[in-house]
Amino acid sequence: MNFELVFPRKILFGTGTFSRLGEVCRGNGRRALLVTGRAALRRSGKLAQAEEMLAGAGIAVRLFEGVENDPSLATCDRAIGAAREAGCDMVVAIGGGSALDAGKIVAAMLPQPFTIRELFRGERNLERPSLFVVAAPTTAGTGSECTRVSVLTDEQTQTKKGLRHEFMVPQAAVVDPELTLGLPPAVTAQTGMDALTQAIECYVGRNANPASDALALQAMELLARHLPAAVEDGSKIENREPVALGSLLTGLAFTNAALGAVHGLAHPVGALFHAPHGLVCALLLPQVCEFNLPAQPEKFDRIAGRIGCKSGRDVPAALSALNRRVGIAERLGKFGVKESAFPRILTDSRGVSMTNNPRPASDADLAEILRRAI
Repeated sequence: MNFELVFPRKILFGTGTFSRLGEVCRGNGRRALLVTGRAALRRSGKLAQAEEMLAGAGIAVRLFEGVENDPSLATCDRAIGAAREAGCDMVVAIGGGSALDAGKIVAAMLPQPFTIRELFRGERNLERPSLFVVAAPTTAGTGSECTRVSVLTDEQTQTKKGLRHEFMVPQAAVVDPELTLGLPPAVTAQTGMDALTQAIECYVGRNANPASDALALQAMELLARHLPAAVEDGSKIENREPVALGSLLTGLAFTNAALGAVHGLAHPVGALFHAPHGLVCALLLPQVCEFNLPAQPEKFDRIAGRIGCKSGRDVPAALSALNRRVGIAERLGKFGVKESAFPRILTDSRGVSMTNNPRPASDADLAEILRRAI
């Protein structure tokens, strides 16, 4: 029953909380690197609003736009350089999970006496606390606003992995469901299924604890019940709020536990074939749950009650049906995933997520899971 919990120092949740960004940042730095994605925040007008609020709090802003999906080490290196050049002493990250992950790693790396590639290769570990960082998600899926993880891609080796350290937990998270109103249905579905995957994996995983279990179960219920409505009509804030809350609770859960075989496989598939992360998770989730059922039958029975089916044996089929309901009908083969790539995928899948999976999986087991998803 030994466990450790790490959370942001402050979490603001609710419609309209983005308007408190300046208040959250005031007094925590004078120059902020504002990290965002490619264009959506600017188009929505929220970028200008953020810059105005920070200026009102007496904070100068250096903007770093253009963080891509699965942020590369090169992109993060440029952002670190921009922050150093501008003398930034805090980071504000606003966007999807990729923008938040990039912002978190920039804030973590600025005080360190080594490079991000040394950290990624495992040659060094974080030695000094991160700069103050605020994370405000514009999607409801990754939970990155409250996790100790940044998922990055080494574009040179086509390797994607999550870097974990408690220094990377944002000091503040601002989760405003209004920021998700403009998400297209497909992105809403994919990020929502990523969140549901995270909740299920950390709940059945080896490192689960009473706190992560409670958070994960509540997240599952919120996401399974409300994600279809958010996909069907994302213009209504009442459809967005429970999904945003489910995503937040999932992030709080899995950063204090760990994930599983879905994420172990999804990272190399994403790195090698540039398939959307949430979509890959959604397609693998029913197959991995089928595999894991014998290891956690009681927990799968509880999952069934939260996602609206009768027993744990029904969970894989219920998840496949939920995928179809939110418009996820693709197969991994659409992105070029073939059996010839399995050896590389399997080699790169072995990490923290795979060791946390409740049932040990051989290469043959994982290959069969992939085969069923292509």
